[in-house]
Amino acid sequence: MQKQDKKSEKTAAPISEEKRQKKMQVRKKLKYGGIATAVTVIFVAVVVLLNVVVAQVCKRNPDAVLDLTTANLYEISDDTVDYIKNLDQDVEIAISSEESTFQSDKYYKMISETISKYQGYSDHISVTYFDTTKDPDILSKYQDLYAGDISSNQIIVTSGDRIKVYSLTDMFEIDQDKYQSYYYGYASLSDCITGFKGEQTLTTAIMNVTDSNPKSVAVITKSNGNYIFSATQANAYAVTAMENLLNDNGYDVKELDMVNDTLDAETYDIVVLPAPANDLTMDAIKKLQDFLQNDGNLGKQLIYVADYTQSVTPNLDAFLKDWNLQVDSSYVREDDNNRNQTVQIVASAGKGLIAPIVSLGDSENYGGNLANSSLPIVAPLARPIQKLPSNNGRVVYNLLQSSDTSYAYPLTQQASSGEDTTESASEESQEATEAATTETAATTSFDTDSAVRGANTVMALSQSQQSTGSDLIESDVIVLGSMAMMDYYLTQDSSYNNAEYFIGVLNSVCGKEDSIVIASKDMAATSISATQTQLVTLRTIVVFLIPLAVAAAGIVVFLRRRNR
Repeated sequence: MQKQDKKSEKTAAPISEEKRQKKMQVRKKLKYGGIATAVTVIFVAVVVLLNVVVAQVCKRNPDAVLDLTTANLYEISDDTVDYIKNLDQDVEIAISSEESTFQSDKYYKMISETISKYQGYSDHISVTYFDTTKDPDILSKYQDLYAGDISSNQIIVTSGDRIKVYSLTDMFEIDQDKYQSYYYGYASLSDCITGFKGEQTLTTAIMNVTDSNPKSVAVITKSNGNYIFSATQANAYAVTAMENLLNDNGYDVKELDMVNDTLDAETYDIVVLPAPANDLTMDAIKKLQDFLQNDGNLGKQLIYVADYTQSVTPNLDAFLKDWNLQVDSSYVREDDNNRNQTVQIVASAGKGLIAPIVSLGDSENYGGNLANSSLPIVAPLARPIQKLPSNNGRVVYNLLQSSDTSYAYPLTQQASSGEDTTESASEESQEATEAATTETAATTSFDTDSAVRGANTVMALSQSQQSTGSDLIESDVIVLGSMAMMDYYLTQDSSYNNAEYFIGVLNSVCGKEDSIVIASKDMAATSISATQTQLVTLRTIVVFLIPLAVAAAGIVVFLRRRNR
């Protein structure tokens, strides 16, 4: 019996030891597995926490976010940053869409990222996303302030009882020719987008809704239903560009018909008269005179834009003469090639047009507050403006003028014959008119060599001032010598000062706070640039080295665990 017990003990001992080893192995696996799991959980938690912290830091400190696009699509300018940081009024930016939906589209995401930066720079800016169907109370709040209809995917900017509402297309530069194809279903919207102007639109909106002295502009585009200016593509684009420029800089713009609408001095502060192709009637002249006189209170401005496409205008000329101004029937050319610039404008049909570079005139009070005065101001096809002597108390300032080596070249009979071009011109007549811009006076016998050289004014200001006790009131007439000075391409191109100078002068004259002229960002270049060698190196690292490193690490871990 004892022998049998001893045998049992001998056979039981190895089994017990084997079980013990297995248990030890299980414990090791659990130990290392638990540690690995704990490390993984901790690592994931740290990554998530770090992500949240970085997101919050970037939200409150937009400068911490890197913009790697070549066009800096997500950056905002120093001018905007300075303005936003100094805001002293609360501004609400509302997007009529759920945030997740709004950020699912790449174009909407560009807008939302830009808006987020605005919020990061100022505690006075709040951002709200809402669904027009799920949040009717929020929609009603904004709809009560807005005369139009607010729909989904719109950007709403409010402060107090002032409101501006924008659609997607308001945030981007749109190719108008391609947009026609999109309108008829032959192209996508992305095909039409050429530039991003989200910063320009948002900054302008904030300036507009917080402006304590808003200005309203009436642009006279029609007379008795017909376009008042020569219906060329160049003129139509220039008028649109001027309206957009005014809108983008905080002016409330509305188009009027000279005959059918009322030019009310109580409603409007500024009137724009864009190059009437034919002379104005005496009734129209009286409307302008009454507007500027404002029942003796003055305080109004008229912007008159002359152009080579106009016919003879004796009534309008007499009105200008009363303001000590005269627009000659010629256009300015420049002898000195160093004072010329080849520009792309709508009228040049992509061929380029030589335009004089002009400089500031004799008034330091109207320098336009240019951020970069080294950028040129050009005056394509600009008619010279003469200052007439008079004792009527009105003072004329030469704002922009050409150099002493420039001269005035007479316009053709085509441009001064008085033929009616206010009706919709045919495509052939438009091409013929715009082709004339490259050689406007080909049919004359003018001797260029004998032409008188000297400075020619291409933008002037006439002031009528009155003293009312301790106050000084005034009305003003600003004259530009060319519609092409406000050409669509020139006002959109940040390498010219045409737009900034125009807005700067208008702000000074009408007493409006300085605006910020912001160039659009080109959508054609939005990726990170890299050489072919850099691309090959990056491909090698991503496709081969990183996977090999991960595989090697996996093999090492596997072998170490197997040998334990």
